[in-house]
Amino acid sequence: MVLVTEVSSQDCSQVLSRLQQANQAHLELLNSKMGSTIPQQCINDLFNFSPKEDLPTNINASEEENAKSAIQEALQQTGHIFKQNYTETAWDEDSIRAFLAGLDQQNENLKTCLSASPRNQRIQFTRLKVKKYFRNLSNLLKEKAYSWCAWEIVQIQVKQCFLWIEMIVQIIPNYGMKE
Repeated sequence: MVLVTEVSSQDCSQVLSRLQQANQAHLELLNSKMGSTIPQQCINDLFNFSPKEDLPTNINASEEENAKSAIQEALQQTGHIFKQNYTETAWDEDSIRAFLAGLDQQNENLKTCLSASPRNQRIQFTRLKVKKYFRNLSNLLKEKAYSWCAWEIVQIQVKQCFLWIEMIVQIIPNYGMKE
């Protein structure tokens, strides 16, 4: 039993290490597809958009399962967002496919680190907060008819999400077990 736990823990730390690397790649891709500044015509939309729900920031190192579940939910929801009508983005078809494949792979890998049934109320509450955050982004896209400016705002928010994931990965216990 101890051996299985040790192997599982090591596998999870490797998954988290790969997650952090993939997260950096996603940030680089977002940065390359977004301009260095928000376009002038989008400034009003940006200032008028305020997510009704923020990503949860009260996750701490003692809540490893909660942190992993929050990351998994964020990856799933990011994938859902980018499967919507993205024609107004500066992304080409190959970049979108690679981005979505990377998100799916991270999500699948992360599943190996989660318990079979996260029934904890705290975990469910955290997942719900993440879903609500992304629902706001999805609603913005729909309200703005998937406009270029709406996608610019969504990309800014998704970039913030990847920075949030980076922060969460660093607080997960046993992260220092990377090879």
